[in-house]
Amino acid sequence: MVIGSGMIAQRFSDYHANDNVVIFASGVSNSKETRSEPYARERQLVETTLAQAGERLFVYFSTGSINDPTEQGSAYVAHKLAMEELISSRAIHYLIVRASNVVGGPGNPHTILNYFWERIQQDEPFTIWQYATRNLIDLDDLYEAVTHCITNPARWNQLVVIANPYSVSPLQIVEAIEMHTNRKARYELIAKGLPFSFDTYIHDLIPINDADWQPHPYLLRLLRKYYL
Repeated sequence: MVIGSGMIAQRFSDYHANDNVVIFASGVSNSKETRSEPYARERQLVETTLAQAGERLFVYFSTGSINDPTEQGSAYVAHKLAMEELISSRAIHYLIVRASNVVGGPGNPHTILNYFWERIQQDEPFTIWQYATRNLIDLDDLYEAVTHCITNPARWNQLVVIANPYSVSPLQIVEAIEMHTNRKARYELIAKGLPFSFDTYIHDLIPINDADWQPHPYLLRLLRKYYL
């Protein structure tokens, strides 16, 4: 069973016919959301789905933003933490996935890569937080890592972090888009943001070739794959 219709739900569509797993990939997609109604809707859907899940593995996608010091106290992070607690206390079998910034192509305007891509495509000015870091992970890499956990019951009933071994600065992302599109971005660097890291990375779940994850080639590969 797959709950949701967005990018992650579509990538996990092969689980629709799986009677042993519930993929919960529906909820608030904008981490800057401040209204209470979207969060209440997700909580209600989580509670309803948990009640129906029985002994099936309940897979919930949380967020790597919980590690971001600039997001501490935000409504989005508070909600995700509450959902993690709800699921871990009620589900018979669960897997909570804290994923970093998932990249799967244009669509959600609230993701950092899509935001920069659209500003550059439209030749619109924007700001870059000089001291921030972001961690980008390919949707297909997320799928492989989560599938590894689903098929290994020793990974169940715990929280897993799925993140790229290398974080990047927003400026690196913009420069990669400039190279990919041969367009010059119109931005202003501002003295904001804080770097942050994760306790574990994707290489704790699946074998990787370190050279494939280096920031420059990985960024360009994402752009060539999803942004024509």
